Order: sequence, then structure tokens, then C-alpha cells
Amino acid sequence: MANNEEGRQATTQHEIQLMRQQLLPSMSEDIEAALKSLNESTGESSCSIFRVPQALAGGIAEACLPRIVSIGPYHHGESQLQMFQGHKWRYLHTMLERTQPHGICLGNLIEIVASKEKMIRQCYSESIDNFSGPDLVKMMVLDGCFIIEFLRQIAGYIRPDKILLINSNSFVLLSLGRDLLRLENQVPYFVLEDLFEMTNIPKTTSSLDNLAFRFFSCFLEGPAIVGERPRGVHLLDLFRLSLIPRDQQDNLVEESSSYHTIRSASEFRRVGIGFKRSEASTFLEIKFDSKRRTVGIPKIEIDHDLNCILSNMVAFEQCRGQVDGHITTYAMFMGCLIHTGDDVQLLRDRKVISNHGMSNEDVARFFGDLCKDVYFDVRGSYLRSHFAILNEYLKYERAYLCYAQLLNAFHDNPWSVLSGLAVVVTLIGMIQSVYTVLQYYHPK
Repeated sequence: MANNEEGRQATTQHEIQLMRQQLLPSMSEDIEAALKSLNESTGESSCSIFRVPQALAGGIAEACLPRIVSIGPYHHGESQLQMFQGHKWRYLHTMLERTQPHGICLGNLIEIVASKEKMIRQCYSESIDNFSGPDLVKMMVLDGCFIIEFLRQIAGYIRPDKILLINSNSFVLLSLGRDLLRLENQVPYFVLEDLFEMTNIPKTTSSLDNLAFRFFSCFLEGPAIVGERPRGVHLLDLFRLSLIPRDQQDNLVEESSSYHTIRSASEFRRVGIGFKRSEASTFLEIKFDSKRRTVGIPKIEIDHDLNCILSNMVAFEQCRGQVDGHITTYAMFMGCLIHTGDDVQLLRDRKVISNHGMSNEDVARFFGDLCKDVYFDVRGSYLRSHFAILNEYLKYERAYLCYAQLLNAFHDNPWSVLSGLAVVVTLIGMIQSVYTVLQYYHPK
């Protein structure tokens, strides 16, 4: 018995040694490969352009992928995105034709980007060492100038490229615009700023921000630029920040208040909470009127543009771990209110939601998918008091439902309700009388 046990132990040790010999070299190589694939700046504040895990639920990962044009290194050279490579060179040529008479040539653009090559690499979460210094600088100059000229074209400062626009083909414009706002399709904003300042000849626009905000207005109904214009780390972040009021304050709530996520709009309606369309500078400004027990939500148009924008902004906040997380908070709040098509219809009836080209069920599914696998801390959100207050109302849900049923019954048949109340009052009187008699015969 002991010999058999020792034999098994000897065999096991032998197998362990074989596996060690087989795995040690390959796993060491895997470690080196993994370290090379990750950028040293990952997790630091300089890192701002991320690849989104493809396994992420809800289609957010897919929304971050470019459709017709690649910008930056992550999707550079992919066959399905070669359609616009020729147009990028056309735009660069057009820009140089305008700047060269003023002494700004291609060499100047190369120099200013090359001086910040290391800074550029630190902005990407994954290593881009597969691109040499010259290759990366070439890509940044070409893609950056393309974006700037496109923004100038949208703002009307330069003549449209007839071949690119295909007689103002709206499909091309919208698809290209969405691609410039996808998380995996970004270049550092400081690259765009440097190229813009050098090529802003003659001085036709005040800033790159002005061009960007004109571009953003194509996707939302006049997104407000709130207060002092913030500086984003790339175009997507600049758009995100432009939607956040800088002076937005949230009322403090007691630590004992409930921070749980809230219920659907239909359930709140049943306990007397109403919804209405409110006027605000951005769709993030949700207000609660305690006197009227009403949630005021700015109108939002749910379409493919907003789907793309919200998905990419949420992905950016999740990847970077944004402290503000306003877009994620908004998505979670709306995702809680909207569970079914009936919830969407309720908000449509209140003029809060307008869904063009999407059914009520599609809208409900979109918000449900947007909130999947999302890390969200209610206590750290700008709507934390709204979550707490609405949850407080739910504590009295049963009492309110009884009250509402009584009112409905009185409306349908007031005499039967009065009769019922009379019976209740009589029973209460009888109970009080019995209690008085008992007290008389059994004094304390």
C-alpha cells in the first residue's frame, strides 16, 4: 500500500517537472509579449485613448469601432477602412496649397508633431510600438490635418470637397462624423491644436474649439456650451465636457438616505410621481419638483447619432475611471426609468423622448444594453439626491396605492365608498366603546 502511494507520488513529481520544462519558456514569452502590448502609461492620467474589450455586453464595444474611416493607430490599415485614405491626402494637399504662400509647408507640420512623439504614445492604452517614429508622425500629420480641414469645411470656412461629399451626401457626412467621435478612433487633442494654430492662415477662425462645437451641433439639437469652455483630451471628450454644466451642484443628502437604483417610470406613475419635459441647457440637467412630485427631464431625441455618442462617452468614462461620470450617471438614471416599451411611451407622451426611426422597444433595449456591465456608484453621482429622494417616495408606495384605489373607487361609485367609510367609522366607534367599558370594570 505504501509502495503504491510512493509510486503515485513519484509519478506526480515527474509529471510536474515535465510540465515545468514545457511551460516555463512559453509562459515567459507570453509575459514579455503582454508587457509589450500594453503601454507603460496605461492607468495614468496621460492615457486617454482606449481599446474597448470586445466581450463588453450591450454593444458598446461595437459602437466604438469605426465604420468608414480610420483615425489614429488602432485601426490603421484595416482593409474595410481604406475608402477615405485617398481623401485624407487630398485634404492635406488642399491645406498646403493655402498655407505654403504664407511660409508654412509640410516640413513645418512634421516638425511640430515629431517634437511630441513620446507624449502621443503615452495617450494610448495599448502599445503602438509597431509604428516607428516616422510612421507615427506621418499618421498624426495626415489624420490631424484631415480632421481640421473637415471641421473647417463643416463650418463653411473652406470650399467643400465635391468628391468627398458626393453632392452633399448626408449618409457619408453622418457616417464620417460619427467615426470622428468613436473612442478607438481618436488622436490627442494637443496634436489637433498644434496643427490648427500652425495652419490657421489667414486667421479665419478664433479657435479649434469653435470649429469643434459647430461640428457637435450637427448631432444634437443645439448642445449648449456651458460656462467656460473646458479642454478635452480628444474630440470625444471635448464633446462630453461641453454637455456638463460647470456650476452643476447636487443637494447634499443624509448618509441614511437610500442610494439604491430606482424603479421604472410606469411604477413611479402608479405612486403619484409625474414626469414632464423641462427646459435646460443640456439633457443632463434633470430636476425634481418636490411640491408637484414631478421629475423634469430635458427633451432628448433618440436616434442612431445619439446611440453612437452616448455609447462612446460611457465607454470613455468607464475606461478612464472618470470622477464626474456624468454621462454614465445619466444613462443609468434613464436606464432605470426605461424598462419596457410602455415606459418609453409614457415619456414620449410627456414630450421627454422623441424616437425617430426606432420603436419603443428598440429604445428600451438600447438603454438596457447601455447599462450592462457598467460600474456605477450612486453616491458619487451628480444625481445622487434624485435617486435618494425617489427611493424615499417608494417607502410609502403601499399607503399611496390604497389611497389612489380609494379615490378611484369614489370616482366610480361615491355612495358605495361613503357607505364603506361609514361602516369603518362605526366599527371604530364600537371598538372604542368596548375598550371604555373594559377600562371601567378592570381599572388599572
